[in-house]
Amino acid sequence: MVSTYSKMSLVKINASISILMKKLLILLFSLFFLYSPSVFAQEDLSMININNLQRLSGSEIISTFSNTTISGYYSKEFVGEDDYRYVEHIYANGDFDSASIDMTASGIWKINGNEICSKATKVSLGFPEKMYTCLSIYTALNKGEYYFYMESLGVYAKSTHITHLID
Repeated sequence: MVSTYSKMSLVKINASISILMKKLLILLFSLFFLYSPSVFAQEDLSMININNLQRLSGSEIISTFSNTTISGYYSKEFVGEDDYRYVEHIYANGDFDSASIDMTASGIWKINGNEICSKATKVSLGFPEKMYTCLSIYTALNKGEYYFYMESLGVYAKSTHITHLID
């Protein structure tokens, strides 16, 4: 026979579990919509004034991006369409891999002064690069948000998330 006390305890435990499950569902629902690209319009990168941002030094670029996976999007002016996202793996040994909706590339990277320079040695579209392309990286100090800048293009890409890889 189950005592009245234990029946009441079971009811309270079930109620607590039900409340916890509701909170978890709300959290998951919120995260889904916060990270959904269709909920928030992407920032117009052509309107970014780099003078209002902090430029990363060479050592800051290494400490921020070495052994990471970064994701973000390219400027509409750069690729000709909205929501053109990319994912890039940047390894401490100087290698990188990147992918977008219609292209993959891999190659090597290095630091030259306060710029990160890369050369795609394998590409799915076009030809491998023979020379390094260098760019500056700026931040507004929002965690994971970095702006990629080339003088000839202006701000052409933004990272929105960085995940550190395990060594």
